[in-house]
Amino acid sequence: MNHAEIAQVAIGKREAAVRKLRELLDSAKGRSLASGEKKREHELLSLIAEEDANAKRHIAAAAAEESAMRAAHPLRDAEFIGGTERLSKAPAIATPGELMYRSLEMSRGITTTGTGKAFSPEQVARNFVDLLAPQSVVMASGVNRVETDAETYSFPVIRSDFSAGFVGELDDLPTGGFGAEPLKVAPKKIAVADLIANELIQDGGPSFLNPMAKSLLRTVALGFDREALVGTGSGKGFVGIANTAGIQKLAVAGGLKDLDPFVSAFGLLESANAKASAIVMAPKSWSALMALREASGSLKPLLSESAGSPAAGVQRSILGVPVWLSSFMPNADILVYEADQIFAVWRKDAGFEVSNQFGFLKDGTAVRAIARAAIAVPNAAAVCRITISA
Repeated sequence: MNHAEIAQVAIGKREAAVRKLRELLDSAKGRSLASGEKKREHELLSLIAEEDANAKRHIAAAAAEESAMRAAHPLRDAEFIGGTERLSKAPAIATPGELMYRSLEMSRGITTTGTGKAFSPEQVARNFVDLLAPQSVVMASGVNRVETDAETYSFPVIRSDFSAGFVGELDDLPTGGFGAEPLKVAPKKIAVADLIANELIQDGGPSFLNPMAKSLLRTVALGFDREALVGTGSGKGFVGIANTAGIQKLAVAGGLKDLDPFVSAFGLLESANAKASAIVMAPKSWSALMALREASGSLKPLLSESAGSPAAGVQRSILGVPVWLSSFMPNADILVYEADQIFAVWRKDAGFEVSNQFGFLKDGTAVRAIARAAIAVPNAAAVCRITISA
């Protein structure tokens, strides 16, 4: 038997064990279980857990085999129309709707009555995070992504370098000077949930679920961005880039009149052996920069290419550094940083989860998207916060 068939057998054994367990508990209503009945209950629960694990393992193996077959034999997906062959290319990654639908199908097939929880396998969780990244300004700006299974992730942070010096032959070598300490980061939970009608799932399928799944992803991504940019660490969130202790700060009085503040910020980063690779600001701040003109009385925006016309589009960058806009950034603050020096830490168990138990009496299915993430800036000097005052 192949992996898919073995998984179906495991599901059948699990369902049979569940029926026997229910019969056992029904026969003992109103009284405590006898010693023999308790032993049988334990055996059935162990069997349910074992078959759940078998089904999960073989479903994952079946999915891996199918992916390998598609890669090795692209003609499997060929369509023959009018006697000619046409290859239909499968997407490299599942759509959000397909992930939700797949999670729903798996939860129906191998979730036990004892846990009452849906099941998101690792490949679904990984795809979830991959699809979340383009929705997030912080992730799209190029920060490093670290995945972990641990509740806390530690970064080694170097506080001081080794001491070097010139020495004579057979002299003692200089020692000391090096200092380091761990920076511990605990990913925090970001979640969204709702109850959707079963007709939507049964009739729509993956393509119909796609808009809802994308909305869930966008909501989670925006929640992550808010904390990653300006989080203070209060409540159940984490400290964001703008409030990280030790970042460089630049005060600008009189509003944005030219690009000099950015030149100064770039210089501050360079002095700390960092290089500006991303700028994040509020849409209103970008609008103010777009309103700057090349010269008094000119119609040409200051941000236009030197040979461009006033009607030409303006690249969203400043002095070659890409600009990202976020409504979570205060109008008075702009972040300039080297993205390679910032780390987004993600727990691998993020993903879509579904359950039909919560909405049983309403003929609905509860769906949720959960991410566990935090931001870390081991080298705080690689970030500059520009604060603009009138």
